[in-house]
Amino acid sequence: MPKQGRRSNPSQGGVWGIMGGSFNPVHFGHLIMAESVMPSLHAQGMLFVPARAHPLKPDRSLAVYADRVAMVEAAIKGNPSFLLEEPPEGPGYTLDLIDYLRSRYPAADFFLAVGSDIVDEFASWYKYEEVEQSVPIVIAARPGYKFPALGRGILGGAERVVIPQYDISSSDIRQRLQMHMSIRYMVPDSVRRIIETRRLYVE
Repeated sequence: MPKQGRRSNPSQGGVWGIMGGSFNPVHFGHLIMAESVMPSLHAQGMLFVPARAHPLKPDRSLAVYADRVAMVEAAIKGNPSFLLEEPPEGPGYTLDLIDYLRSRYPAADFFLAVGSDIVDEFASWYKYEEVEQSVPIVIAARPGYKFPALGRGILGGAERVVIPQYDISSSDIRQRLQMHMSIRYMVPDSVRRIIETRRLYVE
């Protein structure tokens, strides 16, 4: 049987990870996480989906959607396994996004990649039980993270993946920018240039 070639986008089928978030801004931690979870489900690639807004965390520091899209595009450029996927209009619920992607790419299989920081808040997600039943979930955690005894309850069936250690957060990057501190080596240079050119997070 001939070996199947790599699919370059979900319309060609294969397994694809969904990585949603504010990406405010996108940083190397996001890229490390995406790269690290792919082997767990033999994924063809990862879809980066910048949220138009955050339904759980209204944030005055949230950069406008177009700027966050531009930063994600710049960050993933050059990696054929990473693709930008813009979400549909609406409140930005994960369940709606999954339904949208399945209707848009019926040949693909999807899984949801999340960081360990969402474990405690997952039960507050819109129709979280349907989300869990709808799609495989991979929880990415840094070394030393103690996964709670999830059992058969919330996220009990989720795959667990340990990813390389990093100490970068979007909130820390925004704080450093407000304090006029360097963010070099925290974000790709292409993202840093967008932040500096558009004067994001400094006012």
